[in-house]
Amino acid sequence: MLTAAHCLNDNDRWKRLAFAPGWKPDPANPNRGVAPYGIFPIVPGKLYIDGRYLTQGPSKADDLDFAFMRVGPNAKGQFLENATGMGNTLTTLSSQQLSQKNVSLFGFPGGSKAPLVCPSTKTTGFSGRFLKIACKGYAGGVSGGPFLRNFDGQRGDVIGVIGGWKTGGTIDDESYSSQFDADIIRLYNQAVNDYEPDKPTGGTMGTGDLWKHATGAVSGSFHTSSQEFGDSDLIVKWDDGEVTLYPGDQNFGFYAGCKPDEPCETQLAKANDMWKKYADVITAGDYAGTNAYDLMVKWVDGEVTIYPDVSQNTKLPTALDQHLPNEINLAAADSVFKYARGFATGKYGGNQWPDDLIVRWSDGEVTKYTDIDAAGLHAEEQLAAPNDLWQTANLITGGDLDGDSNGATPNHDLLVVWASGKVSVFPDVNTGRLQNESVVASSPTWTYARVIALGEYGMNDWEDDLFVRWSDGEVTVYGNTQADGLGREYQLVPPGKAGFAATANGAVRRDDPCAKVCGPELYRRSH
Repeated sequence: MLTAAHCLNDNDRWKRLAFAPGWKPDPANPNRGVAPYGIFPIVPGKLYIDGRYLTQGPSKADDLDFAFMRVGPNAKGQFLENATGMGNTLTTLSSQQLSQKNVSLFGFPGGSKAPLVCPSTKTTGFSGRFLKIACKGYAGGVSGGPFLRNFDGQRGDVIGVIGGWKTGGTIDDESYSSQFDADIIRLYNQAVNDYEPDKPTGGTMGTGDLWKHATGAVSGSFHTSSQEFGDSDLIVKWDDGEVTLYPGDQNFGFYAGCKPDEPCETQLAKANDMWKKYADVITAGDYAGTNAYDLMVKWVDGEVTIYPDVSQNTKLPTALDQHLPNEINLAAADSVFKYARGFATGKYGGNQWPDDLIVRWSDGEVTKYTDIDAAGLHAEEQLAAPNDLWQTANLITGGDLDGDSNGATPNHDLLVVWASGKVSVFPDVNTGRLQNESVVASSPTWTYARVIALGEYGMNDWEDDLFVRWSDGEVTVYGNTQADGLGREYQLVPPGKAGFAATANGAVRRDDPCAKVCGPELYRRSH
């Protein structure tokens, strides 16, 4: 079965999926659909997406937006072609053949019980690697619908599926497909020969064994290339004291190294004992009120320091007798912040600035400070009294998971990873206490999350993309995460090898219970 890659992700290979060919309205009840040939389950694990698409995502790898799935028998024991007859003919096109005649387009707009059919029309080439077709009304939900050339009422030559450029286009009346070339034939051969599917290959950010040493990460618009549009970058603190800035690429990833015409990964502080031994908790926001992001550091002795206007040109101090001329001392040594265990900066005060701070304390108390500035901390509000539950909040971060922070009264949300493996969101913290908890995920997998940060790493205007560094060094981003569910997963760094045990099913963690009960390759999955 052929569809678009952006409809799926690597985790979907372990979900219970099925195919219902010929789906149409029930004549006896138009509000329901019927599957005249039966339901055909997708064979678990047999989902074929190009590894480059899994790694690079729908923007960078938009010319690889197609996928195959192996289909098992229906309830009668029939295989797909035995029930439906021969399928459509997979047909490739060269870059000079993207303009085609007599092409029909099919798709199911969201909620539709019957396919929308655009009869015989033509395609044109777009950017030398996409098909473009003008058919009206192809709204969200049509992705994966086929471009069929010479359709005879039963079948035709499948020359595309809705996807590719901008995952199928930006308006309902124009649809796109990635070019079908040798890349789709390779995937097709994998599927029909029952080969092992591609896996994400990881990006350019190094290895999992390197990223095991990342002890903290914060999101903010630091690089001058990001400040213009409010895009998010990542600052990482390492266990040797080094501090590194990774500019965001707006495709759920980050620039690493230096290439022509790209922002550079930058070292803000070389490896040093001060950051190694004494930097405890970091966060970032616009506390100084200069429309640039500042880095806040809580040191182990309770001192809290703000380094304003951090950019790729900043050199952070690396010794106790060094200070930036504009740095702000927010709390003195031996302050109550010795007992702070987690920081989450956001827009919790009702204005447009990310200058409010939620603190999780060692006794489980949770408090909020609004409108932090050079004059200090203000307006402390207790969100939760000391309690046992919040002592188990392992990680906290702030962002906008319900898309309502760009209005006159921004409302940022708090995301929490609990010791139990539950991940939950407390929406709109500026409206009151911690309430209306929404569970995003709940799995032993999340007990292995070590560093998190919410930011605007994708292509929308909300801080709803969740960066995670796992205990095995794997780094992933869940793009467009919502208050009721994780977004699409992008692997930026594959797991490290050290500390893994070889088994018949591959390398798994020695101490991971999921390796025993969840099956091969599920040790880092949430399903």
